[in-house]
Amino acid sequence: MEIRTAEESKEHIQNFSKELLKLLAHKKTIDEEIKEMKANYKEDGVPVSIVTKVLNKIKANKKKSPSEQTEEHIIEEWLENNKEIDDMITSLIAK
Repeated sequence: MEIRTAEESKEHIQNFSKELLKLLAHKKTIDEEIKEMKANYKEDGVPVSIVTKVLNKIKANKKKSPSEQTEEHIIEEWLENNKEIDDMITSLIAK
């Protein structure tokens, strides 16, 4: 571990803080642009929330290993094909 003087530590903390705040401000701008873009497409009839959900699911699946995907698929099939579990899920989502 490198030993720093109080002044060096203070400078590093300040530099880190400034850089972080600049990036957070940039992120805020991007988030606002995304929100506006989604609103525009929603006005044009695009099912924005569904498309976003699908894209997030695709992205999450790409992060998984093939063995993890296979394991999830097998478990999903087991659960979906179990009548008792299916009935329990149906009762949970009933309005």
